[in-house]
Amino acid sequence: MSHAKTLLAACGALYVLSSPGVLAQTTQQAKPAPKAPSIVLPPAAKSAPPKTLSGKGQASGKMLTREELRACLKRLDDINAKTKTLDSQRVTLDRERDELMKEAEALKPLRADVDVKLVAVREWEGRLRAHGAEIEAFNKKIKEADEASRSKREEMAAALEPERDRLSKARPVLAEEEARVVPAYQAAVKTYNERALARDEKVNDWNARNKAVVDSAVTHDDERKSWLAECANRPYREDDEIAIKSGK
Repeated sequence: MSHAKTLLAACGALYVLSSPGVLAQTTQQAKPAPKAPSIVLPPAAKSAPPKTLSGKGQASGKMLTREELRACLKRLDDINAKTKTLDSQRVTLDRERDELMKEAEALKPLRADVDVKLVAVREWEGRLRAHGAEIEAFNKKIKEADEASRSKREEMAAALEPERDRLSKARPVLAEEEARVVPAYQAAVKTYNERALARDEKVNDWNARNKAVVDSAVTHDDERKSWLAECANRPYREDDEIAIKSGK
């Protein structure tokens, strides 16, 4: 009996020790769990169109590999550099062409001077031929006088003296004119020819260089069209472009 009481007392003691905790758990109101903050998602961004080397138009064709992109960028650099070179060459050639045109204009007065002096030479040549014909006719008359009878010979010779005197005086005048007009004409021709030949050399050189630039421009245009067809609108990855420009 005492053992039972002891056990009961122990149970009672156990009950007393544990009951406050049990009571607290059954009578306290539970706090609501905190709500997680709501996540507001931004509207879906519109997908940007793929990048192309032309920067315009709709991308078409297969995506460029990095090596293909590298090659296309190199070709573009070469095309742009060649364009600048051709533009510079064309500016130089156009300026030289204008200078050659000015030189052609400058030759006109020189050619006109040659023509004027040539007229003077032709006039002198005409007078010289006429003088030669007169001398020839005079010589025939002298021969006829020599062949005439003695009585007529002296008379005919005397009649020819004024003509002999006139022809003799005409010869120095023609010689003086020759010394004046012929060298002047020759000097004018020399000056003109030197200037004209120098210009002709420049023209020939200009024509050769101009043809080379024209031929190069045709080739350059073919290369540009080829690049447009093969590279311009092909899509590529921006990461590849960044890597290439950074030397990778």
